[in-house]
Amino acid sequence: MGGSLRVWVAIESPIMREAMNVSTKPITYEDSLTMPENKLEEIVNGESRIMPPPTDQHASLLEELAEMLRSQLSREYRVLPAGYGLGIRRSPVLTYRIPELAVFQIETWRQNRAQKAHNDPYVWKAPELLVECLSPSNRKGPIRELIANYESIAVPELWLLEPRISRLTAYRYDDHRLRSVDLDQHVVSPVRLPNVRIDLDRLWQVYHQGW
Repeated sequence: MGGSLRVWVAIESPIMREAMNVSTKPITYEDSLTMPENKLEEIVNGESRIMPPPTDQHASLLEELAEMLRSQLSREYRVLPAGYGLGIRRSPVLTYRIPELAVFQIETWRQNRAQKAHNDPYVWKAPELLVECLSPSNRKGPIRELIANYESIAVPELWLLEPRISRLTAYRYDDHRLRSVDLDQHVVSPVRLPNVRIDLDRLWQVYHQGW
């Protein structure tokens, strides 16, 4: 008999957030290969988590950040928005996340494709930088769990953007841990991309006022 699995549903609304309990067994890596594609679904510890789409403010901020990065990066890098599954672990049950923005070296992306099965849809290599934009609905679930997932694959740097209060919280991987670091709250540079400068004031402006 299958165990009780909690299917987590985030609602982008201040009024309603709900979770449904269904009787099924945790989702394995093998199970996921036969499931329909859903770009708003993460699987965490074998649990399906359906996220609401981001708000237009949220999407505008991320697109502005992507443009800042692309304009300063060399051709050996790619800036990837949400839309792919970043594998955290295959067993005993599957965990993958859908980062809202990431910077990959092209060589890392090529290695990922060369080292996995042809029918494996996930990315199993860590990017140079991961960015998540937090929302009032808590669409990504518990933040500590999110950080722990990225820590487990040794992501060099994680940015958590909180545009409603104009704050960036940064974590850098050191001694097997993602550790919080104090960064300037106006202009920042990723540790692996020191020649890149991100104007945070501009990001908050786009979020609150638009382009």
